[in-house]
Amino acid sequence: MIEHVFRSAHVVRRLRGRRLGSALDEFVVYLSERGHADSTIQQYVQGVEHFDGWLRRNHRAVGAVDERVVDNFLKRHLPRCKCPPPCSTSLHQVRTALHHLLYVLRETGRVCAPKAEVRIAEKIVKEFTTHLRDSRGAANATCIASARYVREFLAQQFGEDDVDFFGIEPGAIVRFFAARGGRWSPGSMKVAATSLRRFFRYLQMIGRADTRLAHAVPKIAGWKLASVPRILTDAQVAALLASFDRSTPVGLRGYATTMCLARLGLRACEVSALTLDDINWRAGTITIPATKTKRADVLPLPAPVARAIVAYLRRGRPVVSTRQIFVRHSTPMGATGPGIVRAAVRDAGARAGLGAAFATGAVGPNVLRHTVATRLLRSGSTMKDVADVLRHRSIDTAAIYAKVDVGALRKVAAPWPGRTR
Repeated sequence: MIEHVFRSAHVVRRLRGRRLGSALDEFVVYLSERGHADSTIQQYVQGVEHFDGWLRRNHRAVGAVDERVVDNFLKRHLPRCKCPPPCSTSLHQVRTALHHLLYVLRETGRVCAPKAEVRIAEKIVKEFTTHLRDSRGAANATCIASARYVREFLAQQFGEDDVDFFGIEPGAIVRFFAARGGRWSPGSMKVAATSLRRFFRYLQMIGRADTRLAHAVPKIAGWKLASVPRILTDAQVAALLASFDRSTPVGLRGYATTMCLARLGLRACEVSALTLDDINWRAGTITIPATKTKRADVLPLPAPVARAIVAYLRRGRPVVSTRQIFVRHSTPMGATGPGIVRAAVRDAGARAGLGAAFATGAVGPNVLRHTVATRLLRSGSTMKDVADVLRHRSIDTAAIYAKVDVGALRKVAAPWPGRTR
């Protein structure tokens, strides 16, 4: 495999004669599969060759290579290196190369994997999320959000110190929420409270806490249908879509993902989970993967959305092994998550100058979902139609969008009692 990157037979023989020469083929294959360019791979191999020479001069065996040895090379040798060329001395480049090398050496069995030193707190958090998913049937997004708030609370309470769950005082829980009252929305506060309450109950179940912690989590005030969903006008949606540079692969991807949000009302996690097998081009339908709702749904595929996806597949999507439609364009290329969908909308909103219209200063995927629902209501669709398109289990969940259509509400409003005209 080295021959595909280095054309000179002399260079190939020199590399194969190194202590790490037998691992370089796997190293090059690994980097190629991650999507690195040949020029980048050459630079990384030069960094490995430099490290190899240092190992030989210091009489260090390949099997003894670990993070401590690599750190010693980077901090002690590299700053005052006087090795003859060719050798790479760029700290960032060599550090990245040796990070990948260490992974390959361990994967191929040339170096023993380090002993797992997982902090007890992180271990319990992972067990907690597994409990939520497997025993309580929580969606993956719920598990991720719960773990995030739990980790933030534990980091504030203990930092890098050992975690003592029995040492957590109820007052510390109240102070945690009080400190965030001005920065978090009521919705975020409610999710955080629910997450911590579940976590403390889990600790109680496994014998690591008592009932006072769960009871100390404050109840966050929030009334059903109290807020009004934020939406965009048709002109704002057009400006958002027009802000994408569709002459670039990333622009094509952002435009296609945003079209899925703006025309189909999908969630960010649903867009990122779409695969090539989810689209039936002949029938003109798209199957929405089972994510938050835990059930797959089939929706009509509008022509503008289909054209946006086709343009991305033909002119923007890199060649990768995953069946996901929307993928990473930077190394490592391949599958990704809803972060690229959120980032595309947020950046497009900033380019279109829409951030000032919202309290958070940024436009998110949910704003487009709300916009789709409101547009359906204004076009005469029923609540049942809106709930079906948004895949809500209950019509009551879609009722909040009726608050936006003031004109339609006036038509059904009863006259004030006692009014004569």
